[in-house]
Amino acid sequence: MADQFIKTVTKNKFFRAYALDGTQLVRAAALTHDTSRLGAIVLGRGMLATTLTAQSVLKGEERLAIQINGRGPIGNIVVEADAKGSVRGYVTNPQVASIVDDKGQLDVAQAVGSNGFLQITKFAPYSDPYIGQSQLVSGEIGDDFTYYLAQSEQIPSVVGVSVYMNADNTVEAAGGFLIQALPDATDEALDTLEKALKQMKPLADMLVDSYTPLDILEEIFGKGEVEILQVAGVGLAAEPSKAAYRDMLTTLPAEEVQAMIDEDGGAEVVGKFSGKRYFFTAEELSRIVAEIKKNNQD
Repeated sequence: MADQFIKTVTKNKFFRAYALDGTQLVRAAALTHDTSRLGAIVLGRGMLATTLTAQSVLKGEERLAIQINGRGPIGNIVVEADAKGSVRGYVTNPQVASIVDDKGQLDVAQAVGSNGFLQITKFAPYSDPYIGQSQLVSGEIGDDFTYYLAQSEQIPSVVGVSVYMNADNTVEAAGGFLIQALPDATDEALDTLEKALKQMKPLADMLVDSYTPLDILEEIFGKGEVEILQVAGVGLAAEPSKAAYRDMLTTLPAEEVQAMIDEDGGAEVVGKFSGKRYFFTAEELSRIVAEIKKNNQD
């Protein structure tokens, strides 16, 4: 079954809620970047939280870029997503070694670190980028997005994301939810939600038990208590082709491309988001140099 995202509103109109099954998305990203067990969980959580946030704040051709740097061994976490459900991401150290907490569980917070910031940049056509930033509160990623939305976007929210791994270090299940309070939400409704979140079945268990996005939200709000507004697919964003990278090379100064020929006999371009490698021979680069010079003369 393809990954699915849903947007809903509670029938009492107190909350807007989003939920996501991102199993195939995270599985594909983990394979692409050849992640360790802990690396897959961190990258997956970042991609899930970014996708949920993007769906809650973007429209049309807008897109979102996030960066987390908590100064932990995973390094930077970078994810981009758009309003149409495309997402891509990477971490600086995908092969990060396992770190376990006092309970013997993989310690995401230690891998990410908490001495740093979550930065979100929103891009919209024909306008300057909007940049928001908040301090990391735990390094667990879901908590950090929750804090960002409350502090920078002034939206009382809760974000929950989880990636469950098989014994062979492959991704078994991945998903999450995002809940935002609407203006009419009462204190009593907020208290009820807080209690429900504390009492609900663990998210990882729901995912392993094949809960759908709707099942997850009904676990929180109750059966039949949410109204579906939108159902959409999500997936990895397409990687630029070699032709697209060639076009990028034509924007460089001719002397820089010529140096690639003289010093290296060619050039290799590696996509950070996909790990794909494209090699440009000296002959191909020479044609690019000629094109750059011709364009500069026109």
